[in-house]
Amino acid sequence: MAKPRGKSNIDESIVIKNSKKSGLAEFIRRPMPTDEEVESFEELVEESAYVSRNPAFVKDGVISLRDRGGEEGISREMEEEIDESLHEIYEDNNGKMIDVKKMDIKKRRGFFFWLFFFIFMTGGITGAAYGAYRYFYLGGGSDATAVEFSIEGKSEVAAGEEFFYSIHYKNLSNINIRDVRIEVKFPDNFIFLDSYPESGNEKNDKIGSWNIGAVGARETGKIKIKGMMVGLENDRGIITADLTYSPENFSSEFKKETMSSTMINDIGIEIDYDYIASALIGQEDEVTIRLNPNEKNYIGNFRLTVEPQENIEIGAPAPKEEDKGKLAPAKMIRPGVWEIESLGKEEKILPIRIKFTEKKSDKQDIVVYFEKNIGDSATATASSVSGRYIKFHEAKLNFEVMKSDLNLTMIVNGARDNQGADFGQTLNYSIVYKNSGETDMKDVVIMAVLDSDFLDWASLKDENKGKEKGNTITWSKEEIPALETIAKHAEGTIDFSIDILNVGAIDPGKKYQAESYAQFSVGEIEEGAERSEDGDNRSNTVLIRINSDLKLEESARYFNEDNIPVGTGPHPPKTGETTSYKVYWKLNNNLHELSDLRISVKLPKYVSWDGKERSTAGAVKYLEGTHEVVWDIGRLPVTVYDSSAEWSLKITPQEEDKNTIMVLLPGSSVTARDNETEAELNFTTPAKTTKLEDDDIARGAGVVE
Repeated sequence: MAKPRGKSNIDESIVIKNSKKSGLAEFIRRPMPTDEEVESFEELVEESAYVSRNPAFVKDGVISLRDRGGEEGISREMEEEIDESLHEIYEDNNGKMIDVKKMDIKKRRGFFFWLFFFIFMTGGITGAAYGAYRYFYLGGGSDATAVEFSIEGKSEVAAGEEFFYSIHYKNLSNINIRDVRIEVKFPDNFIFLDSYPESGNEKNDKIGSWNIGAVGARETGKIKIKGMMVGLENDRGIITADLTYSPENFSSEFKKETMSSTMINDIGIEIDYDYIASALIGQEDEVTIRLNPNEKNYIGNFRLTVEPQENIEIGAPAPKEEDKGKLAPAKMIRPGVWEIESLGKEEKILPIRIKFTEKKSDKQDIVVYFEKNIGDSATATASSVSGRYIKFHEAKLNFEVMKSDLNLTMIVNGARDNQGADFGQTLNYSIVYKNSGETDMKDVVIMAVLDSDFLDWASLKDENKGKEKGNTITWSKEEIPALETIAKHAEGTIDFSIDILNVGAIDPGKKYQAESYAQFSVGEIEEGAERSEDGDNRSNTVLIRINSDLKLEESARYFNEDNIPVGTGPHPPKTGETTSYKVYWKLNNNLHELSDLRISVKLPKYVSWDGKERSTAGAVKYLEGTHEVVWDIGRLPVTVYDSSAEWSLKITPQEEDKNTIMVLLPGSSVTARDNETEAELNFTTPAKTTKLEDDDIARGAGVVE
């Protein structure tokens, strides 16, 4: 081995330390040296080997080129040259020494590696190119799903309300589609008014068509159709649309379909009928139609028709004085047909006169229906089907037809039609009789039949002293001398009254009603023939349905039922000091379901709302504008037989209130609608004062001190 060329006195050292990372990769990546560089490097290696073997330069496994003071040392120039060369060899790219004990040698890639790599890359590039081709040139596919097609519209509308259908289409592909055509089939109860763009089939309100032509790649479009629906409440209309097209690079035609459904949830008018269900041949009767427009009423002008029948005469009665200002703006264009202008916002009535000229059967129906002329709309196009009517309401009026020379009319509480009544209420009856024949009638017997389990017969009041038997009252010439002979065209009235029993235990199996009618016979009544089933000798029937047993228990208290104070301040109240009381409301209802249930009380000016409200149903709230406390419940099913609420009020008596009893509640008003009898229930509770009539502990001590 060659020795160093000279001696060296070294003051600095070069230290080569082991590293955990190999820098061989950096070494390999260097450029190929020249012949001169190789020769120089070999000389340096020999010198380095000599140094590493010489104990003078090695200590604890570390090469240290320090001056040992011997001839074995190397020159400073040689030291610097070796140091620079070793650093070039053993430093990595970051200037750190590499670990010469550990070298990671990267294997050279073989033939099969590069073959499989080439195949993999070729396949990936080919797949990506094919996907791009399909996406950019075939639009992800050329089937019918390449187009999006839908209809948007309201799910519910009122009759006559104008609204829009929007038909949307979108070309999802990246190629054009051509020969695009949309055809729409409208519901039977839909009235086409306008569209944008215009339909190519405007003269037909059943079908609309639009030739779109070409639709570009990713292009969208929309058709807006304006119209309205007219029909019976809860009628549903279904609009369908077809889209046909051909992709630009296909010869086939594709088709898409869509649909939408819309229901009529309101006709905009509440329609009620008042009439007597019993009709006597030859006698004129009246049907009163009540028309109450809702807030959202779009019907406008319409036509009312009473379906003609051979044995019924239909006409318009002479207007009554009390009906002036209430009559609907109607014009009878022919018997049984009325054209009615817009009703406005107030309830209107339309009286109709009917007369049965002959009897065809014991029972007969009269059909009444309302129609909208769809050509009346101001926005309708000139080509709309003007003059075509669509029905939006229909009703059947049921009559019991009778034929007799003696006309009997049963009236209860001033009315001839069915009605509701409360437990404990008095029913006032009147039976009107009239001889409509051409001869006198002798020995007439008139009977009132009252079918009910809830009449208090002990309360019967009858000035004529008719004979009571079972559920009947009978009058003959012995009780009423005028019945001995009733001259032709003569008439008379029999009056009596009876109470409904007070409410007791409710029995769901019973009918809480009273069915009443009158009948007549001529001559003596034979035993067992008191009640005739022959309708020709009977009056109209009046059905009295007993209203639900709704009650409100109201109390103002300082102590609750457990004798715990619920009020604050002094009691009896004192001038200048504030006292609060708790108000309790408790509702009881057992017979029928109620709706629109509401309890309200207007507080005196000196009484203040003190909050602390609670309720088991609905909500208690204070209306500052009217100084009222209101408990709105709405619907109350029979299954909820009681409900309660509570709230607080307070007073601060003034000097002028001293030595007086102050009114806390002037009486609460209760209103509701009986869903069975359709009667409006309303009553008011007694007033409550500072005497606290319902408080066992504080009762009586209510004079202001």
